[in-house]
Amino acid sequence: MADCKISLSASIERKSRYLLTVDSDINELFYTSMLLQSFAYNGCTATKGADALAMAFAAVPSLFIIDLNLPDMSGLELIQRLKQDARTSAVPVVVKTAGLPPELELQCRRAGVGAFVHSPVLAENLYEVVQAAIEHTPRKNIRIPTRLPVIMNGNPLECSEGECASELSEHGMYVRTLQHCPANSPVPVQFSINGRQISVKAQVLYCHLFGEGPFKEPGIGFKFSFIAQQDREYIRAYINEEITKGMLRKRGA
Repeated sequence: MADCKISLSASIERKSRYLLTVDSDINELFYTSMLLQSFAYNGCTATKGADALAMAFAAVPSLFIIDLNLPDMSGLELIQRLKQDARTSAVPVVVKTAGLPPELELQCRRAGVGAFVHSPVLAENLYEVVQAAIEHTPRKNIRIPTRLPVIMNGNPLECSEGECASELSEHGMYVRTLQHCPANSPVPVQFSINGRQISVKAQVLYCHLFGEGPFKEPGIGFKFSFIAQQDREYIRAYINEEITKGMLRKRGA
């Protein structure tokens, strides 16, 4: 029950705040913003330091993601001005970089930068950095909504009736079902992704009835206690493809 309340309150909190990305590269700015949306974060964007300052002072974001190459001021100057203002001094800052000389990285750290994300941005890297920067209980791995047929204890669930895996990460899943399993019990689980059959040993984390859980639907949360490495890598690739679907980067535009 505690997991349910924490997940629900975290979801509500996430929807009530926004993240500000500052980058003069329109394509990278759009790509980063779309990734944040796919992670269920509200995002705003700016291409200039002055615009970022105006936006931040009008409505303080929960996180800044800043590229150091801006047209009107350096990213470092922007960070220093944000950290010197009482309204934004406590907001975490992440710097986008393709690689910094040690002296510039030290300057960023001294200015108050908490983390760096490599540019061009990768979904997994951005997710982990953002989670660590602003979440009370950060996750390292992306989870996505999905609809996958599932077999539990050798019995296929009624996917046509809505019984299926509805959330997936490389380390576990949430299965929408009316079946009940005690917490910590081991359950053999098989599921299919794009025709590939995956078999895992799973352990029950929690079991929700109607009206419980973050989605108010009955089901079971599993973690994978054993999964073949090639299957884990396949799930990771599948999640990344789903997250970035339709987000083609344009170079030299």
